[in-house]
Amino acid sequence: MAWLVLELLIYQARYQWNDIRGFPADQRHPDAVERGRLPGPPEKRRAHVAASRAVMAGRLLVSAGIGLLLPGLDLGGTILALILAVFGVAALYEALRSAGTGSTGRVPPPVNPAILGLWLVSGAGYAIRGLAGLGLAVSLTDPPALLAAATIALWSFGVAFVTSRWALEALSFAGIDRGRLAWRASREQSREHSLALVRWLPGAEHLDSDVADWRALRGRTPALAPWNLALPIAAASAGAAGALLAGSGDAGAIAGAVAGGAVSVIVLSLEEHRLAAWLAAGVVLTVVLAASGTGRPALAALPWLAIVGAHLFFTAQSLSTLGHPLRHAFRPARPVRGLGA
Repeated sequence: MAWLVLELLIYQARYQWNDIRGFPADQRHPDAVERGRLPGPPEKRRAHVAASRAVMAGRLLVSAGIGLLLPGLDLGGTILALILAVFGVAALYEALRSAGTGSTGRVPPPVNPAILGLWLVSGAGYAIRGLAGLGLAVSLTDPPALLAAATIALWSFGVAFVTSRWALEALSFAGIDRGRLAWRASREQSREHSLALVRWLPGAEHLDSDVADWRALRGRTPALAPWNLALPIAAASAGAAGALLAGSGDAGAIAGAVAGGAVSVIVLSLEEHRLAAWLAAGVVLTVVLAASGTGRPALAALPWLAIVGAHLFFTAQSLSTLGHPLRHAFRPARPVRGLGA
C-alpha cells in the first residue's frame, strides 16, 4: 500500500509541481504537445495552474488520509516520511533548476555549479522509490552496509538514467543542416540542464534519418559523459548490494563491487554487441561471487543485471521512442529533416 501511495499519489503530485513551475518554459518547447505537460495556451495559465494545484493538494490529502483512515496498517509515519523525502528533494531540484537555467540560449551552455547539482540531485528520487520498494521486502539495515550499497546503486543509476534521457530529449532542439547537427534554443526555454549534455553526444555526420530517430547513445560515448561516470558506480554498488542480499560477508561484497564495476566499464566501452557483452559480464560476475564464497551467486548477480540491463535498454532509444521504447521496431525511418523543414 505504501508503495502504491508513493507512485500513484505522492510522485504524481510532485510531477504536477514540476509542471506548474515549468509552465512558461514548457509552452516554448519544440515538442510541447507531445511531452504531455500542463497544457496551454499561455493565456490559460492561471486557470490551468489553479486546477493542477487543486489536484496536487487533493493527492497529498488522500495520501495523508490513507494513513489516518487505515490505522491498522500503521502507514501514517511511513507516508509522512515519503512525502517529506519526495518534496524535500523536489524543493532542492526546483531551486537548482531556477538558478541554473533561463540565462542563455547558447548550445551547449557552460556547465555551472547549479546544473551540475541538478544532475546529481536528479538521482535522489530513484533512490527514494527504490529503497521504498526494497524496504518492503527486506530489512535495509541487516547487514548495515546494505542500506549504503543500495542507496548508492539506486541514486547513481538515477543520475545515469536522467542525464542520458535529457541528452536524447535535447535533440528536440536540433535539426540537420548540410550534414551536421544544428541547434536552435532560446534563453526563455530554460533547457540548459539538458542542452549542456549534448557536448557528449557522438558526431552525426553520417546520419541518414530524422534526428528524432537517431539512437545517439546506443554505442560508445565519451568516458566523461555523466551517464558513463554514474553507471559504473551504480554497477559496483549493485554488485555489492546483491552479495549482501544473498547473505555474503564483506569479502563477497567487495568482490561484487570490484567485479561489477569493472565489467560494466568494459560493456560501456563497446561500440557494438553490448547485449551479448552484458550477458557474458553477468556470467563473469556470478563466477567471481561464487569464488568469493557468496551463497546463491546467480541470485546475487541479479541487481547488477537489472541496473546495467536497464541502462543499456534506455540508452538504445531515440527521441521518438523514449515514451514507447518498442516503437522503432515497427516504424520505418523518416527522411532527414533540415532546420527549414
